[in-house]
Amino acid sequence: MRDSAEHYGAYLTATHGRLPTPRDATEQYLAAIDEWLWEIPESATAALALTEFAGVVTADRFLGEVLRDQIIAEERDAFYQTVAISAVANWINRLALNELAEKSRCKLRPVPNDDDPDAA
Repeated sequence: MRDSAEHYGAYLTATHGRLPTPRDATEQYLAAIDEWLWEIPESATAALALTEFAGVVTADRFLGEVLRDQIIAEERDAFYQTVAISAVANWINRLALNELAEKSRCKLRPVPNDDDPDAA
């Protein structure tokens, strides 16, 4: 879209900076992947960020098809989406196991009997 605007006379570089080359964009993307994708989420915010990343990759792929401007390979994107969703699923599973363990502990705790005078 930017190239189209510049084709019609707009000068966006002065106000928006230079666009990265396809190679620069790929290197920035891969650097972000290396830094963040392999982290195990430790919070709901981190899990949400991974879910949003998977969504952005999907949206980017579709936008690339519409604009005929695909930079990243589809197979690699699908792999990264799978890793992100898997990490989120593992985090949610850990929460579910903790909830189950807590419910089990609650069931094992003795309940005081109000009718028993020795319980006090």
